[in-house]
Formats: sequence, structure tokens, C-alpha cells
Amino acid sequence: MTRTARPALLVATGLILLSGCAAAPAATSSAAGIGEWPSFLPTPTAAGLAHGSAADPAMSYAGSPVIVAIGDAEVLVDLEGPSYPADTKVGADSVHCTFRVTLSGATAGVDLAGAAFDLLDNAGTVHELVVDPATPLPKVVRPGRTVELTLTTTVPSGEGFVRFYPDGGPDAAAGWDYVAETD
Repeated sequence: MTRTARPALLVATGLILLSGCAAAPAATSSAAGIGEWPSFLPTPTAAGLAHGSAADPAMSYAGSPVIVAIGDAEVLVDLEGPSYPADTKVGADSVHCTFRVTLSGATAGVDLAGAAFDLLDNAGTVHELVVDPATPLPKVVRPGRTVELTLTTTVPSGEGFVRFYPDGGPDAAAGWDYVAETD
């Protein structure tokens, strides 16, 4: 092979490799392969934080905050958990769960006088989440303030959904999926 043939061979090989990459089909969302997005589900967001309100609730998962609109104001709500007592038995039918909620980044004074949290378990039963008196829910979250709450309840093992009702009305503004496993 001549000296001029080697560079030509390298260039040809490079072009073949590049053309193979360029010919690969563009990635499509998995939803495109399974049909239309169901109308009863909230519209998915591609990136960033989820936004929710009582009129248009957001779905999330523990550790993924939601910006909740309450009137003309917004507040960032982050839920962590569940955590369990150290003596929780492996395979227990029910679990005492603790969730931690952080409210921050309020754009204005956010009225939480009627706010509530509850939990919907995998059997469809609603459980009240009790706010620990050591970390009470304030009547108002002001800009620049961070509020941390501890919520507890006992639920059956399995999956569920923690819901936030910022004004105490019948419609949740945000919800977080969770799994209470004892295995």
C-alpha cells in the first residue's frame, strides 16, 4: 500500500463510520410507540420542575419538587420519603411512614391556613397525614422563608400517592408517588 493510499483509506473509513451514525433513526418518545397520551393523565413535561395548581395538578415522585400555584403566588414543595422506624419488621403488612416536606421559594405570601396533606394507598383508601407538632404548618409562607414539615401515618405495604391540598379544598394541586416496602 502506498503512502497516499493510507490517508485515503483512513478518510474513507471515517466517512463510513460517520455516515453510519448519521443514518441512525432519531430518538422518539416511548409514548409515540404506544398511541395517544391518555386524556386523564396530566401532560408530561420534557424537563425542569413540574408545575401544579388545584385546576391543573402536577404528578411527581419523592425527591422531585413541584412548583405549586396558589392564587397569584407560587411555592416550591418538595416531598422526601417514606422513611420507617428502625424496628419495622421485614414483610410487615402495614408500615408506619414518615414523610418530610419542604416549602420554599414563595413568590409572595402564600396562604396555607387551610392546607392539608393526605395519602391514597394502592387499595384506594385515603389516610390522613398527621403534621408533627414539632414542625407545624404555618398559616403563611413568606418569600425568603423555608418551612420544613414532618408528616406521619400508617399504611398498608405497597405503593401509594401523597397529595397536597394548598387551600384545603377538594382538589389536590400536587401529588407524589411513593412505595412503602419492607422487604
